[in-house]
Amino acid sequence: MLKSLLFNLTLLVTLHYVLAQSYRSWPVAREGLGYWSRLALFSVTPVLLMLVPAEIQEGIFIDMRSVPGAFVTLVYGPLAGVLVTLPVALYRLWLGGSGVVAAMSSLISVLVISSLLRHVMLRRPGSWLHWKWIPVVFCLNGVALLLLPDGLNLFTQVYPALLLFNTVGAVVGWGILRDRFATLRLTRDWRAAAVTDALTGLANRRQFDEDASHLEPGDVLMLIDLDHFKRVNDTFGHQVGDDVLREVARRLTGEGRGRDRAYRYGGEEFAMIFRAVPEGAIPSVAERLRLAVAAQMIPATNERVTVSIGAVAFSRVPVSTLLARADTALYAAKEGGRDQVQVWKKGGELMPEQQEDPVQPDTDS
Repeated sequence: MLKSLLFNLTLLVTLHYVLAQSYRSWPVAREGLGYWSRLALFSVTPVLLMLVPAEIQEGIFIDMRSVPGAFVTLVYGPLAGVLVTLPVALYRLWLGGSGVVAAMSSLISVLVISSLLRHVMLRRPGSWLHWKWIPVVFCLNGVALLLLPDGLNLFTQVYPALLLFNTVGAVVGWGILRDRFATLRLTRDWRAAAVTDALTGLANRRQFDEDASHLEPGDVLMLIDLDHFKRVNDTFGHQVGDDVLREVARRLTGEGRGRDRAYRYGGEEFAMIFRAVPEGAIPSVAERLRLAVAAQMIPATNERVTVSIGAVAFSRVPVSTLLARADTALYAAKEGGRDQVQVWKKGGELMPEQQEDPVQPDTDS
């Protein structure tokens, strides 16, 4: 029996390692094709474990078929656990034998206890089932052997080993999956940090360069510079200056629609990419952005902050050329007295701001 259980344990750990590789991103998908494919993989695992059980008597098998279903219940919920356990339950019914009732009772007990422990975990967001609770998940697994003829003898022979191997299998197998989750979560955080400005929370210059390389017809690129920001730092200090940058970032973000995006371009300079803007509406969009920043006083200084904006519409030229055009427009706005908009037009002309009705943000996108 012990030799068969050791082989079953080895297979269980191997299958959990394979299952871990199916997770490629964080957070874990809970819908769609990836979700259902993963449940299908988990549902196959108990059946494979049942192919190499320890047969105690004719029609009585022990193995670690309950471990995958318990994990799925804890992570995805009772319904997912039932769906994963159903194939192995049907397979066990098909095999028949004197141990069928005990086998069904054991599977049900594991699902019920896992569901109750999941409820406790959900009340503590971010928690994970501590290893000391894992034996509780399987504590009733095998108890129904007492109902069989010579049940007490079977129970004393089987139950300790079954509980031990299920616990060890869950600790090792779930540990593999948990480590995979931790790695994916850290990778996501590192990637986000690599393209996020730590001060404002906006996308940074690296993300801007990536997004700017994928501009499409109808997109508009704007460079936005805070006017007289050095005076803010000199008067109120750099900490207040940081508060001003954060507040301006918040206001810029609030003017975006759907796929529009704001960036910390560098220092006191920001950038925005607006998607699908009619060419004639570019001045009004930029003007709306300017007014959004200047409309209210900045709490940290009790003063208004203004910005100068240089805008350019997409055209099939290198990104460096688009940036140079936007920078030219921005420079013209600064030279023209600041707190204004300049739009670069074809032919190198600059179109000053226009007082048009601004395009309202698309709150549905």
